[in-house]
Amino acid sequence: MGFRYRKSKSFGPVRITASKRGVSTSIGAGPFRVTKSTTGRTTSTVRIPGTGASYVATGSGRRSTQRPATRASQPTRPQLAHQTISDETWREFLATDGTVAASKFQRNFVRAAVARRTGKRPSLMHLTLGQAARVLEHVGQSPAKLNAGGRGVPSLEKAGTFAQWIMFGVLVLVLIVTVSSPTGFLLAAGIVGLMFFFRKRRRDRQAWEDATGAVSPVSGVQGIAVPDVQIEAPANHAAPKRVASEAQAPISPVTRPVSSSQGLYRVSLGRLEWPNVEVVGEHAYSQVIKAALRGSEAPIVARSDSEVEGVQVELVSEPDNPYDTNAISVRWRNQVLGYLSGEDAIRYAQPLKRIIASGLTAVTTARIWAYDGGDQLQARVTVALPEPELITPLNEAPTGVTTLVPWGSAIQVLKEEDHFDILFNYVPPEGVGLLIVSLHKAIRTLKNGAERPFVEVRLEGERVGELSNVTSAHLLPLLEHTETIGETALAYAKITGSALAAQLVLHAAKATEISDDWLSDGPHPAPKLLPRATGYEVPPAYAT
Repeated sequence: MGFRYRKSKSFGPVRITASKRGVSTSIGAGPFRVTKSTTGRTTSTVRIPGTGASYVATGSGRRSTQRPATRASQPTRPQLAHQTISDETWREFLATDGTVAASKFQRNFVRAAVARRTGKRPSLMHLTLGQAARVLEHVGQSPAKLNAGGRGVPSLEKAGTFAQWIMFGVLVLVLIVTVSSPTGFLLAAGIVGLMFFFRKRRRDRQAWEDATGAVSPVSGVQGIAVPDVQIEAPANHAAPKRVASEAQAPISPVTRPVSSSQGLYRVSLGRLEWPNVEVVGEHAYSQVIKAALRGSEAPIVARSDSEVEGVQVELVSEPDNPYDTNAISVRWRNQVLGYLSGEDAIRYAQPLKRIIASGLTAVTTARIWAYDGGDQLQARVTVALPEPELITPLNEAPTGVTTLVPWGSAIQVLKEEDHFDILFNYVPPEGVGLLIVSLHKAIRTLKNGAERPFVEVRLEGERVGELSNVTSAHLLPLLEHTETIGETALAYAKITGSALAAQLVLHAAKATEISDDWLSDGPHPAPKLLPRATGYEVPPAYAT
């Protein structure tokens, strides 16, 4: 029998074991334990109490004992040197591009890719998909991976977030168990300290990134005027070039301020609002940004930052803007905060001009962040905007006494294929659009003579589909109420189609989601908009 030796010593949750094979250290509590040995092997063990069953995962970091000749015959992964990304390059990456915000898992993928290539992990809390693609290309990754593995899919990301919280809960339980001993208390304190350290480091990094993005050059802004600086347009642009004046010009009132008597048209139409579109040129409107922060009870002081979300802002078309007739300014209480980029201004010009030409004021919410560096204010403003084709409906609201049901979760309309001859006339060239439909209670007689109520969907008075028995039950109490008081219920519906087929998806709140205040304050007519046209006349509004 050969020589054997094994000796273990525990210090709370930490166990040190010496044996003939070497020394190993393990840490854990209850059914969880991780062991690391001097041979390079790592063993993770999870036991199920009371069953005798356990799960063991083993990994080895030991170097290969193959002969050099054998190793030379096998392909080896090239060792990439760490890459350095300069501040100027980060400014180009974080330049506002008007693309939608990246999801949490997409941001984490980009952060990990940068960390592997540079050895430093960025924050990128406000990363957009366009910015993410530029960063990935720079570090040698394909932007197509942003949508791989379920990234960007809300349901899958929600499940992944839930799993992360479960793992965090397990960690909390382990910490609770370990604090019962002095060594465990020190270990728990160290883990908590590291968590706060990494959180602070990321917050500091994010502040730098926001500041970098705020002062980054924006090539997409063409011809948008600001009081002290004009961004130079490309050679093929006819706008003249202005130089910075010696002193900052005061911010003047707009030539035609938004009238407070005008009705408000919320471009979200009741949908959840998430600031996803970047505003440009904020650096020229620092006084207004400070005033907006003060007005939102988030004043900013020197050498500090401030942030506020949910600020109501107006979107104003400026057809008389001498640098871009499509310019759209973002304003707080009639004062300019910045502009949509040239690309976004073109995309949103038609629906916003239709709203303004109809005598309404287009409003949405914004997130405002600013850092007061003493001599200069660095700011970043983002606004919540849905896709342009989902801001205004393709048709006009029906006449008569009507009430618009609040926006709700998606409800598939059935049997719309039987009415394609009607829906075909409403499918827009883009393939996606918004409609206002009316909802009616109808009765179906079954074979046994019983009557079953259901919801019928009509467009311009013509039947275009119906709801299932289950979804009808959620809306029938509301329709019975509106029918009793002589109102016709309206709702928004998303149409998607082509020259071959079309489908309708209704967005209406369920009866259980309607508040008593909404019922008592009725009716709630749909906004009256001008008919859809190729162009609209809007009043001049350029800030001189």
